[in-house]
Amino acid sequence: MKISRHPAGAPCWADLDTPDVDSAREFYGSLFGWEALQLPTGYVNFTLSGEKIVGAVRLREGQEHSAGWSVYFMSDDLSATSKAVEAAGGRVVSPPTKVSVAGSAAVYRAPDGALFGAWEPDKHVGSGLVREPGTPSWFGLSTPDTEGAKAFYGQVFGWTAAAAPAGGAAAHLTFVGGRAEFAGITGGPEGAAGWTLHFGVEDIDGTAVAAAALGGTVLTPPTELPGVGRVAVLRDPAGVTFALVQLA
Repeated sequence: MKISRHPAGAPCWADLDTPDVDSAREFYGSLFGWEALQLPTGYVNFTLSGEKIVGAVRLREGQEHSAGWSVYFMSDDLSATSKAVEAAGGRVVSPPTKVSVAGSAAVYRAPDGALFGAWEPDKHVGSGLVREPGTPSWFGLSTPDTEGAKAFYGQVFGWTAAAAPAGGAAAHLTFVGGRAEFAGITGGPEGAAGWTLHFGVEDIDGTAVAAAALGGTVLTPPTELPGVGRVAVLRDPAGVTFALVQLA
């Protein structure tokens, strides 16, 4: 699905913080067919079919978070989003910051400890393709407090949560104006709350095998997720966790 403007509250971008950008370029490029466009700053935009999909940057010393994929949600007003996060019990980790002519970004920590970001666009509208092979297609939140998470994100972004099919996640989430569920919340252990980015694939079994051949690790083999499709959890060669989804 081609996107020209993400609705407010929708997942709109993801950054890979990694100690080895070159390895990431080789691994994800081979796995998903991405091409890499490196900016003078060292930041890398991964593209597919000419559209920007996600980004990658070398993890800097002193950052609050470790290597991993960071998910960003669309904001029409980062100042208002920051206030909403604090009012809902979250914390501003990185205040709204201008990123050249691309837009502005902020990073937050939810009450359960999960990190996430928000993006207010200017020239860069976010991921140009979603819910297609090789693009962000599902987002999973693991948290020890599913009810608290539903309340927090509902207050910050206006998301609504619905019960998932039997055997599925604790809740499926829909952003304001959204036509499709985009994420699920599942219960998890204390101190380990976080978002997992799922990339769409046409053949999840074959892609999992390919990832292992490229130096990745399959943590959870392809498994049916009711109401979503088949999912698998992997780790890239640098130790970063991500997931695959073959949408139903």
